[in-house]
Amino acid sequence: MRPIGALCTSCLVLAGAALIGCSAPVAGDDAAGASGVVTQGVVRVERAINLSRDDAWTTSAVELDEAALPSTAVEGSGSVTNVSAKFMRLSSAADSELAERVVGSPFDLPSAGSCMVLSPADDETATSSLSSLGPIELLDAGDVTMKTDSTAMPLAARAFPDVGDLVFGVFYTSRDATSDLPAPARYVFESSGSGLLDRFSFEADAPAGPEEVRVGDAELADGVALDAGVGAVVQWRADEGAEAGRSRDVIYVDVTSTRGAAVRCAFKDTGRGVIPGSLLDPSTLGPLPAIATLAVHRTRQVPFSASGIDLGEVRFDLSVVGRARIAAH
Repeated sequence: MRPIGALCTSCLVLAGAALIGCSAPVAGDDAAGASGVVTQGVVRVERAINLSRDDAWTTSAVELDEAALPSTAVEGSGSVTNVSAKFMRLSSAADSELAERVVGSPFDLPSAGSCMVLSPADDETATSSLSSLGPIELLDAGDVTMKTDSTAMPLAARAFPDVGDLVFGVFYTSRDATSDLPAPARYVFESSGSGLLDRFSFEADAPAGPEEVRVGDAELADGVALDAGVGAVVQWRADEGAEAGRSRDVIYVDVTSTRGAAVRCAFKDTGRGVIPGSLLDPSTLGPLPAIATLAVHRTRQVPFSASGIDLGEVRFDLSVVGRARIAAH
């Protein structure tokens, strides 16, 4: 990725300290234990709702691990969902952010009030850096189930593809891409345990998905028109606790061209943010005019603790997706 660091207030109509960076859970000195290894659990719950009324849409708004999903969906197809769980055992000296990228769970998020350009080269860099990580074992947790008040979903255990004999084991995913994932809701994750991990049960509260999303004067559902080089004002229904500094959530917006180039901007959950015009440009999104996917996400990171897991985090990512046409100004 190519960060677009600390943008001035004339570029982003937001202020305040950064909430989240491109991060992974960080182990304390006591987490590794005498063996020099650490066990990290990452659970992802993702839902993308198609708002487009006039076009097909892609699933690029959901960064779906290894789950095999169709590349397009027909109009009115509703939501695309994904749940994944990985329990990694790796050296306590390893870069946990790089490890997550290698096993397919990257979390690239700029600090609130800034943007980045996403690049496929990031994954190539991760692959070339495998030797610095040492072996990563994805632990069998037995039978893993996710529950809400309305849903009980056993997750499927899948063998992880060989990565240079350095990454091996199993991970867990939802069985299809149309599962019901309510939000807001309380989620409970349970396992039967195995010889490698103790039985566990933990819970996390999901936020509501973004609502009342507008870009400029247009509703996202109607499709939006963007001018190259002109900042785009994005609005949504804000979290009531954001102004008082109580919100645990971050809003981020992805603009992805049909050529795969993407811009990501993150904002406090205050109901308004601006994508800088300097990023809506052929140098980042390719030749114009262009059709792009515009996705507005609300994400929440919830730490969890469980026996045998030194670092644990549930990441909710709920988004709505529409179409944008970007034209030369």
